[in-house]
Amino acid sequence: MTTAIAPYGRITDVIVNLKEQQPIPQIGFGNILFLTKTPAPDSDGKGGGVPNNATTTDGLLRSVTDSTTGAVYKEYSSVDALALDYDSSTPLYNKVTTYFNQQFPSDRVAVLSYPKGKLQDSLGAFWWQDWYFMVFDQDDPEDMTLASNICEANLLKFLVVQEESVDAFSPWEGNEYTIDLVHPLTEAMDAALIGRVASKTVGSVTWKFKDLDGITTQDYSATDFAGITNHHAIAYVMVNGTPETSESWTSNGEYIDNLHGDTWIKTMVQLNVQKKFQENDKIPYEKSGIDLLTSVVYNTLDTGWQQGIILTDDATKKGDFNVTSSDRDAQSLEDLSKRHYGGIQFTYHRSGAIHSATINGLIQSDTITANGGGGASS
Repeated sequence: MTTAIAPYGRITDVIVNLKEQQPIPQIGFGNILFLTKTPAPDSDGKGGGVPNNATTTDGLLRSVTDSTTGAVYKEYSSVDALALDYDSSTPLYNKVTTYFNQQFPSDRVAVLSYPKGKLQDSLGAFWWQDWYFMVFDQDDPEDMTLASNICEANLLKFLVVQEESVDAFSPWEGNEYTIDLVHPLTEAMDAALIGRVASKTVGSVTWKFKDLDGITTQDYSATDFAGITNHHAIAYVMVNGTPETSESWTSNGEYIDNLHGDTWIKTMVQLNVQKKFQENDKIPYEKSGIDLLTSVVYNTLDTGWQQGIILTDDATKKGDFNVTSSDRDAQSLEDLSKRHYGGIQFTYHRSGAIHSATINGLIQSDTITANGGGGASS
């Protein structure tokens, strides 16, 4: 879906532009953000606001208020810490509990409490915090559509949406950075999926075939399941007696692990080059300086290959990626004047994963049937 939302800006000295070429605790790449609306005061002006009972002693890791929107961003280390602000009667508590009950949750959850009508600016204020997947604590089609379009504009972080019917996905259907789940709203499959998979080493895991603790598999007719698949949504089903997530794609059919890998590459190249600037008294604008920055990009991509993000080249047995750089003389006078170098380019081939297989076999039989041939079975 085409949107008119511009990507959020950030303070950085390194810009990484990543274009996709289609064929004819780490930094918290699995961390989750829960979105919840700040309760409004009642008619007498009482109540409302963001609860502030939890302290650092209790497990509150961070609390930051945006002065422009009034949005409050918090990080909690456990369900017990969060429960001091959001008790067991709240939808947020139930989703956070489901998240921490999975096999591989992060060591924290983030919560963004935002005033009604201020989601876009509130997310912008905390977009560059240490989280990469967000879910709403309650169903909110209007704000979900906005959040999906924000993710689509920024091409970095993911919205995970859970609905009971694929019809609810129509406002954002086709958005690449939105993950659609079909499941009853009485269980938090969205939080469970992130807690089960997202914090695993990026590149080492696909999001299909996963079991989710505390989530009930659903029975669908062949027609209804085909509808879920055709809409690039994900269900939780029983296959050969084993519960599993039915697929691992986003709303436009791209695979989550591919996009998560792209996010890792872009973020780590930016981080590692930025660190190199900060660690050195000076990086000279000459071959030695250019080679230094080029080596940082190469080493980052090599790590991405070792993690399984990048394909192995059958001929070289190394990562199928390439990094090139142009020398000082090829840079514009404007870039030289501004001390900006833009001559590094890289390409890589995503690794991918096997999600299905067709096995062909031949049966040899000694039985002679009525038509004169051997018997066969399927």
